[in-house]
Amino acid sequence: METDEIREELAFAAAEAALADRFGIPADALVPLLFSLRYGGDWSYAADGLTAISAVTKTTVYDEESRTGYSLEEIYLFVDPVLLDREGTVHRLEKCGNAPVRLLVKRPYRVRLAARRAIRMTVHPLERTIRTEDLGAVEMAFSGSTAYGIDHEMEHLAGREIRGEGLRIFRFG
Repeated sequence: METDEIREELAFAAAEAALADRFGIPADALVPLLFSLRYGGDWSYAADGLTAISAVTKTTVYDEESRTGYSLEEIYLFVDPVLLDREGTVHRLEKCGNAPVRLLVKRPYRVRLAARRAIRMTVHPLERTIRTEDLGAVEMAFSGSTAYGIDHEMEHLAGREIRGEGLRIFRFG
């Protein structure tokens, strides 16, 4: 790694660390948010009476004329989340952690959850900006992929193993 790259990495890490002070939350509550930013996907964390999950929504903006676009990411951090409602059933393939293969699982289409604290991070790849805002104590609803991710992470916080059927039940046509 070059010296300039090391400086950039250290500055970025310092900016990440400053978020805990900025929002007045324990640094480890940010783990899911920062993992979503660095590695993608949804994450959960639980330790010492604290729980937190992150959930990502993506919106692709595309200009037909120039044939260019970008995918805006909104990463939500929920501190001490509580699942209030699950609605509908969607069947989907899902892989988690060290599981050797994906499983066919059932997830809700919509979820509603409350959190003691929520932070939204908006990542704009064209502008190369990361904006964060405190949403305070919230109650929010999500549908589709974001709802599936929230349900999956809440399952982790509850200590339940992700259950489903293996790919072997599928038949090639």
